[in-house]
Amino acid sequence: MTLPVLFCAALIAMGSGPHLTQAASASDVAEFDKGFAAVQEATHTFRADITQTLHLEGLDRPITSVGTLCYASPDKLLIRFSQPAGEWMLVNGSQVAIQKQGKPLERRDLSVEGRSASHAASLLDFFHADPARWHHDFDVSMTRNGGLLYVHLKPWMTPTATAQGVQEIVTTLQLPGYDILEMNVTINAGNSVDYQFTHGARNVALDPALFTIPTP
Repeated sequence: MTLPVLFCAALIAMGSGPHLTQAASASDVAEFDKGFAAVQEATHTFRADITQTLHLEGLDRPITSVGTLCYASPDKLLIRFSQPAGEWMLVNGSQVAIQKQGKPLERRDLSVEGRSASHAASLLDFFHADPARWHHDFDVSMTRNGGLLYVHLKPWMTPTATAQGVQEIVTTLQLPGYDILEMNVTINAGNSVDYQFTHGARNVALDPALFTIPTP
């Protein structure tokens, strides 16, 4: 997903399930990079149900929201929440709009404020099929547990624009299709956001109007 990602962080339980989690070799990483890039290049649209969980320092409980994610290549992503109803986040190019209950529409410019201005921008970066950029922006490592591939991203000592505002990202993919199941983004100690994806479908028909940012 830059987070700029965008794009996730939690500890992966080692040795869970019927397989032991094992580190991917350099040749395996190259193979996974190639396979992931091929899948993403062929993905022009994507839709999935999403559960977002915010862990914020100072809050006794995490904040959980449920909704739908829609992506259109190359730079449009919408998360529309059903819980809480009426809230949404939209990225269209460098422009971001955020609607929260009972509040005016927020507008942000990623080209000015940076990728860390929007969690949705981190998710959008996931769909960009450029593993070379990921390796440039992050220290990348991968572990595997059976059909699950865990991609760990940690910014280098001097983060790039893509990696700013993120301490670690862990993305869980289902092989062999590289289907995204979960993304955990650690912003800093005590602050993180987790995304879980279900019913994901690639190259589905999406109304272009979904990605229109309302005029002021």
